[in-house]
Amino acid sequence: MHGNEPAGIRALETLFRMLEEEPIRNPDFTYCGEIIGITGNLRACKMGRRYISRDINRAWEVGHIKNIMQAEKASLIDEDLEMRDIIDTISTEISMLTPDHLYLLDLHTTSADGGIFCIATGEAESIRIAHEIHAPVILGLLQGISGTTLHFFNQNNLGIPATAIAFEGGKHDDPLSVNRCIAATINFMRAIRVIQPADVDNHHDELLKKYSEGLPDIVEVIFRHHVEDVAKWQMRPGYYNFRPVDKDEVLAMYDGLPVRAETDGLILMPLYHNEGHDGYFIVRQA
Repeated sequence: MHGNEPAGIRALETLFRMLEEEPIRNPDFTYCGEIIGITGNLRACKMGRRYISRDINRAWEVGHIKNIMQAEKASLIDEDLEMRDIIDTISTEISMLTPDHLYLLDLHTTSADGGIFCIATGEAESIRIAHEIHAPVILGLLQGISGTTLHFFNQNNLGIPATAIAFEGGKHDDPLSVNRCIAATINFMRAIRVIQPADVDNHHDELLKKYSEGLPDIVEVIFRHHVEDVAKWQMRPGYYNFRPVDKDEVLAMYDGLPVRAETDGLILMPLYHNEGHDGYFIVRQA
């Protein structure tokens, strides 16, 4: 979804090659279902920017999508045009394949270093799948924000039941983030039974378990810091995902004034790039 997060794209390109080669190496390999890899925000990706006009992963509001779908496509620009293309692509596949369920895995990376994690909705199936990926599971994050893919593709908005989760594979520029996104996608496919557990190499589990070592299994978001003007925001150096913070600790500067932690907890997604409005989240073990 974000143009400055290329790891997911590279991971899917590799995954598709693996799926082509697997039946040659393993004649007993079976695959059930259809996998579609979609790059959101192609223009932003080419420019290495998070987005062009607006954060595409805050724009999936039902009313806004309705307006996009009713508009003349030639009148749409930037993220609205990208979203229209995404919906048209998915809707066409649904019409051709007539599936009984849609599963969405939204691949991301973060501007900060530190642990990987899955973001689940409140639905039991989403939480189950997130656990089976073998990365810490984040609950409650969707309550503090709106318009994400997890909001939209989790409300039967495309005419069939849908289950969605997001995976954060590490820092944007870490080459190993690609490997972690590959492993997460393979574990995701295993969790929804499109590939059989016997066909999944254990090293995918080990890669994610090793990177998650020492991190909590499941946490809940207790605070989100909104940044109105990112040009005025400067996160203090040294913060990373799941680092403990203390109440009143100075985490950042905003317009020359200190931003202090509102509560004790673990920091998540501290903002170190110059686009976006989520300064950081604070989570606690659930």
